[in-house]
Amino acid sequence: MSAPQPPAAREEQRAESKAALGILLVPIFFVIGFSACIIGAYHKPDPNNIKFGVVGPSALTAPLRAGLEKQATPLGFEISQIDSVPQAVHDVRQRHLNAAFVPTADPKRPATVIVAGGGGRLVATAAETLARAVTSAQGAQLVVHDVRPLTSGDEIGLGVFMLMVVCTICGYLAASLLYTAAPNLAPSRRYPMLAAVSILVPTIAYLIGGLGYGVYVGSAGTIFAVIGVAALYTFVICLVTRLFQVLLGPPALFVALAVFVFLNIPSLGASYTATMLPPFWRFLNHFWLGAETTNAERNLLYFGGLDVGADLLRLMAWTLVAVALLALPVSRKLARQRERQVVARAVGS
Repeated sequence: MSAPQPPAAREEQRAESKAALGILLVPIFFVIGFSACIIGAYHKPDPNNIKFGVVGPSALTAPLRAGLEKQATPLGFEISQIDSVPQAVHDVRQRHLNAAFVPTADPKRPATVIVAGGGGRLVATAAETLARAVTSAQGAQLVVHDVRPLTSGDEIGLGVFMLMVVCTICGYLAASLLYTAAPNLAPSRRYPMLAAVSILVPTIAYLIGGLGYGVYVGSAGTIFAVIGVAALYTFVICLVTRLFQVLLGPPALFVALAVFVFLNIPSLGASYTATMLPPFWRFLNHFWLGAETTNAERNLLYFGGLDVGADLLRLMAWTLVAVALLALPVSRKLARQRERQVVARAVGS
């Protein structure tokens, strides 16, 4: 028969049990958020505003376009008329169109659908499926012309998505673990460490995913730009996570998870482009942090840097806002208070 524990030991066990139950809320919070947000966003595509051009003189293609509008508009397609094949190729390459269909007047000759796999594999597949339905009804064959194809190492189009997930989680973890292990670390040491991690994370991801598996392919300038944008994004994740820590203390763990994982990842528009996201996530995709970076990375890898400047400006805006808020006197005062609280708890324990 064991001897009864002294009151001090029982009190210590109660405190430990309370702390243990509190930390076990994290996996419960994670499974709720993951199931509601990430599974909820990705379980079923929701096509919307897929720009699909029909190539040919307006008078000749009018009956076909009328039939497609009746059939495909409820499925999320927006049908338009394009005068020529070169114009259609240009518009798909410049992302003015998601796809274009070149019909054939002779069933013995194949029709063509022009797509951009790099702009979203699901969108390209949906456009091909629509074009194939038309040609099957005519008894004709269909040729797929991909003007911005995915790399051979990324045939299902998950490369940008995986890079974004890695940078998101590593940025969040770097700031969170540093706060736990070294809460009193001076800003002059904390932020250079976070910046170094932010550069290392996408660099290592490229070395493994790009050089190792052939997922990320491009010129040296393209690859440096991809790594640079990803590094800036990772650093912003670190900064905003640190801001939550300063403002909220320990609850920042849950807030950062919600903002960067549960809201950010489903709205990326990476594996599902914006045209395939459900309405709420499509709304967030217009301005959320990860969506801007995803669009920039996709444009760098597959569209020759198209419109990447606008995405970088929005990413820089997030950076400047985070830096400005952290630099406010009230933020610095709160940071010092959090540090003193951590020291007091450590001394007490």
